[in-house]
Amino acid sequence: MTDLMVSGTGQRGVFAELPQTRRSAYFVDQIGVLHRQVRDLHESSASMRRDALVEDLDARQQEAAARDGVELLSVLSDSGLAWRDVAKLAGVTVPAVQKWRRGEGMSGARRLALARIVAMLDILGEHFVSDPASWLEMPVKDGVAISRLQLLAQGRFDLVLLLIADDTAPAVEVDRILDEYDADWRSTLIDDQFESFLASDGVVSIKVAAQA
Repeated sequence: MTDLMVSGTGQRGVFAELPQTRRSAYFVDQIGVLHRQVRDLHESSASMRRDALVEDLDARQQEAAARDGVELLSVLSDSGLAWRDVAKLAGVTVPAVQKWRRGEGMSGARRLALARIVAMLDILGEHFVSDPASWLEMPVKDGVAISRLQLLAQGRFDLVLLLIADDTAPAVEVDRILDEYDADWRSTLIDDQFESFLASDGVVSIKVAAQA
Protein backbone atom coordinates (compact mmCIF):
# COMPACT_ATOMS: atom_id res chain seq x y z
CA MET A 1 0.00 0.00 0.00
CA THR A 2 2.91 2.37 0.81
CA ASP A 3 4.52 1.79 -2.59
CA LEU A 4 1.20 2.40 -4.27
CA MET A 5 0.67 5.69 -2.45
CA VAL A 6 4.25 6.82 -3.16
CA SER A 7 3.72 5.97 -6.81
CA GLY A 8 0.53 7.97 -6.79
CA THR A 9 2.31 10.95 -5.21
CA GLY A 10 5.01 10.82 -7.83
CA GLN A 11 2.34 11.07 -10.51
CA ARG A 12 0.47 13.95 -8.89
CA GLY A 13 0.68 15.90 -12.10
CA VAL A 14 -0.93 13.05 -14.01
CA PHE A 15 -3.73 12.78 -11.42
CA ALA A 16 -4.32 16.51 -11.59
CA GLU A 17 -4.88 16.31 -15.33
CA LEU A 18 -7.38 13.45 -15.05
CA PRO A 19 -11.09 13.94 -14.35
CA GLN A 20 -12.24 12.71 -10.93
CA THR A 21 -13.89 9.59 -12.37
CA ARG A 22 -10.76 8.58 -14.26
CA ARG A 23 -8.57 9.19 -11.22
CA SER A 24 -10.86 6.96 -9.16
CA ALA A 25 -10.82 4.26 -11.84
CA TYR A 26 -7.01 4.42 -11.98
CA PHE A 27 -6.79 4.04 -8.21
CA VAL A 28 -9.22 1.08 -8.21
CA ASP A 29 -7.18 -0.55 -10.98
CA GLN A 30 -3.95 -0.17 -9.01
CA ILE A 31 -5.59 -1.56 -5.87
CA GLY A 32 -6.78 -4.52 -7.95
CA VAL A 33 -3.23 -5.21 -9.12
CA LEU A 34 -1.95 -5.04 -5.54
CA HIS A 35 -4.73 -7.35 -4.34
CA ARG A 36 -3.89 -9.97 -6.98
CA GLN A 37 -0.21 -9.80 -6.06
CA VAL A 38 -0.98 -10.30 -2.36
CA ARG A 39 -3.39 -13.17 -3.16
CA ASP A 40 -0.81 -14.92 -5.35
CA LEU A 41 1.86 -14.43 -2.68
CA HIS A 42 -0.46 -15.85 -0.01
CA GLU A 43 -1.29 -18.91 -2.12
CA SER A 44 2.39 -19.48 -2.89
CA SER A 45 3.49 -19.12 0.74
CA ALA A 46 0.63 -21.36 1.94
CA SER A 47 1.69 -24.08 -0.48
CA MET A 48 5.35 -23.79 0.56
CA ARG A 49 4.35 -23.90 4.23
CA ARG A 50 2.31 -27.08 3.75
CA ASP A 51 5.15 -28.71 1.81
CA ALA A 52 7.59 -27.82 4.60
CA LEU A 53 5.29 -29.29 7.27
CA VAL A 54 4.89 -32.54 5.33
CA GLU A 55 8.62 -32.77 4.61
CA ASP A 56 9.33 -32.38 8.32
CA LEU A 57 6.85 -35.17 9.07
CA ASP A 58 8.48 -37.39 6.43
CA ALA A 59 11.92 -36.84 7.96
CA ARG A 60 10.66 -37.68 11.45
CA GLN A 61 8.93 -40.76 10.06
CA GLN A 62 12.16 -42.06 8.55
CA GLU A 63 13.94 -41.51 11.84
CA ALA A 64 11.22 -43.30 13.79
CA ALA A 65 11.22 -46.19 11.31
CA ALA A 66 14.67 -47.14 12.56
CA ARG A 67 13.02 -48.45 15.76
CA ASP A 68 11.60 -51.94 15.88
CA GLY A 69 7.88 -52.57 15.82
CA VAL A 70 7.53 -53.36 19.52
CA GLU A 71 9.25 -50.10 20.45
CA LEU A 72 6.99 -48.11 18.12
CA LEU A 73 3.95 -49.72 19.70
CA SER A 74 5.29 -48.87 23.15
CA VAL A 75 5.56 -45.19 22.19
CA LEU A 76 1.98 -45.24 20.88
CA SER A 77 0.74 -46.93 24.04
CA ASP A 78 2.50 -44.37 26.24
CA SER A 79 0.77 -41.59 24.29
CA GLY A 80 -2.62 -42.88 25.45
CA LEU A 81 -3.86 -44.05 22.06
CA ALA A 82 -6.25 -47.00 22.29
CA TRP A 83 -5.21 -50.13 20.40
CA ARG A 84 -8.31 -49.86 18.24
CA ASP A 85 -7.14 -46.42 17.15
CA VAL A 86 -3.62 -47.68 16.48
CA ALA A 87 -5.12 -50.47 14.37
CA LYS A 88 -7.29 -47.98 12.48
CA LEU A 89 -4.37 -45.67 11.77
CA ALA A 90 -2.18 -48.58 10.66
CA GLY A 91 -4.94 -49.99 8.48
CA VAL A 92 -5.11 -53.36 10.21
CA THR A 93 -7.27 -55.19 12.76
CA VAL A 94 -6.82 -55.11 16.53
CA PRO A 95 -5.75 -58.82 16.55
CA ALA A 96 -2.96 -57.91 14.12
CA VAL A 97 -1.72 -55.22 16.52
CA GLN A 98 -1.85 -57.73 19.39
CA LYS A 99 0.34 -60.09 17.37
CA TRP A 100 2.84 -57.30 16.82
CA ARG A 101 2.88 -56.62 20.55
CA ARG A 102 3.92 -60.24 21.10
CA GLY A 103 6.88 -59.70 18.80
CA GLU A 104 5.47 -61.26 15.64
CA GLY A 105 6.78 -59.71 12.45
CA MET A 106 5.12 -56.90 10.53
CA SER A 107 5.52 -55.76 6.94
CA GLY A 108 7.67 -52.79 6.06
CA ALA A 109 4.60 -50.83 5.00
CA ARG A 110 2.93 -51.34 8.41
CA ARG A 111 6.10 -50.39 10.21
CA LEU A 112 6.25 -47.16 8.21
CA ALA A 113 2.60 -46.52 9.07
CA LEU A 114 3.36 -46.84 12.79
CA ALA A 115 6.45 -44.66 12.36
CA ARG A 116 4.33 -41.93 10.77
CA ILE A 117 1.98 -41.90 13.75
CA VAL A 118 4.96 -41.70 16.11
CA ALA A 119 6.34 -38.81 14.03
CA MET A 120 3.01 -36.99 14.36
CA LEU A 121 3.08 -37.49 18.13
CA ASP A 122 6.60 -36.06 18.20
CA ILE A 123 5.35 -32.90 16.47
CA LEU A 124 2.42 -32.64 18.89
CA GLY A 125 4.87 -32.84 21.78
CA GLU A 126 6.88 -29.95 20.37
CA HIS A 127 3.67 -27.92 20.26
CA PHE A 128 3.09 -28.60 23.97
CA VAL A 129 0.14 -30.95 23.47
CA SER A 130 0.40 -32.86 26.75
CA ASP A 131 -2.41 -35.33 26.00
CA PRO A 132 -2.09 -36.19 22.29
CA ALA A 133 -4.68 -38.97 22.36
CA SER A 134 -7.33 -36.62 23.70
CA TRP A 135 -6.29 -33.87 21.29
CA LEU A 136 -6.63 -36.22 18.33
CA GLU A 137 -10.06 -37.39 19.47
CA MET A 138 -11.38 -33.83 19.60
CA PRO A 139 -13.58 -32.70 16.69
CA VAL A 140 -11.87 -30.45 14.21
CA LYS A 141 -14.47 -27.84 15.13
CA ASP A 142 -17.27 -27.72 17.68
CA GLY A 143 -20.44 -29.10 16.19
CA VAL A 144 -18.68 -30.88 13.31
CA ALA A 145 -18.69 -34.68 13.29
CA ILE A 146 -15.11 -35.26 12.17
CA SER A 147 -12.14 -35.65 14.51
CA ARG A 148 -8.45 -35.13 13.92
CA LEU A 149 -7.96 -38.85 14.44
CA GLN A 150 -10.42 -39.56 11.63
CA LEU A 151 -8.49 -37.24 9.34
CA LEU A 152 -5.31 -39.19 10.10
CA ALA A 153 -7.11 -42.50 9.47
CA GLN A 154 -8.07 -41.16 6.03
CA GLY A 155 -4.48 -40.22 5.29
CA ARG A 156 -4.96 -36.46 5.67
CA PHE A 157 -1.86 -35.90 7.77
CA ASP A 158 -1.38 -32.63 5.90
CA LEU A 159 -4.64 -31.20 7.23
CA VAL A 160 -3.84 -32.26 10.80
CA LEU A 161 -0.42 -30.63 10.48
CA LEU A 162 -2.16 -27.40 9.49
CA LEU A 163 -4.48 -27.72 12.48
CA ILE A 164 -1.47 -28.17 14.76
CA ALA A 165 0.30 -25.16 13.29
CA ASP A 166 -2.90 -23.05 13.37
CA ASP A 167 -4.21 -24.28 16.73
CA THR A 168 -4.87 -20.70 17.89
CA ALA A 169 -5.86 -19.38 14.45
CA PRO A 170 -9.21 -17.70 13.77
CA ALA A 171 -12.15 -20.00 13.05
CA VAL A 172 -12.02 -18.97 9.40
CA GLU A 173 -8.73 -20.88 9.00
CA VAL A 174 -10.31 -24.04 10.42
CA ASP A 175 -13.24 -23.56 8.04
CA ARG A 176 -10.83 -23.41 5.11
CA ILE A 177 -9.27 -26.70 6.20
CA LEU A 178 -12.73 -28.25 6.44
CA ASP A 179 -13.60 -26.81 3.02
CA GLU A 180 -10.63 -28.65 1.56
CA TYR A 181 -11.60 -31.88 3.28
CA ASP A 182 -15.25 -31.71 2.24
CA ALA A 183 -16.73 -28.72 0.45
CA ASP A 184 -20.18 -29.75 1.73
CA TRP A 185 -19.18 -30.23 5.38
CA ARG A 186 -21.67 -27.61 6.58
CA SER A 187 -24.49 -29.89 5.48
CA THR A 188 -22.92 -33.36 5.70
CA LEU A 189 -20.81 -33.25 8.86
CA ILE A 190 -22.88 -31.24 11.33
CA ASP A 191 -23.33 -33.02 14.67
CA ASP A 192 -26.92 -33.91 15.61
CA GLN A 193 -26.75 -31.45 18.51
CA PHE A 194 -26.10 -28.59 16.09
CA GLU A 195 -27.72 -27.19 12.98
CA SER A 196 -26.58 -25.07 10.09
CA PHE A 197 -28.06 -21.64 9.32
CA LEU A 198 -27.48 -18.73 6.98
CA ALA A 199 -25.86 -15.90 8.91
CA SER A 200 -26.53 -12.23 8.22
CA ASP A 201 -23.31 -11.99 6.22
CA GLY A 202 -24.53 -14.71 3.87
CA VAL A 203 -22.16 -17.36 5.19
CA VAL A 204 -23.53 -20.74 6.23
CA SER A 205 -22.68 -21.23 9.93
CA ILE A 206 -23.63 -23.66 12.71
CA LYS A 207 -25.34 -23.23 16.06
CA VAL A 208 -26.80 -25.41 18.84
CA ALA A 209 -29.98 -26.99 17.56
CA ALA A 210 -33.27 -25.89 19.13
CA GLN A 211 -34.69 -28.40 21.59
CA ALA A 212 -37.92 -30.09 20.56
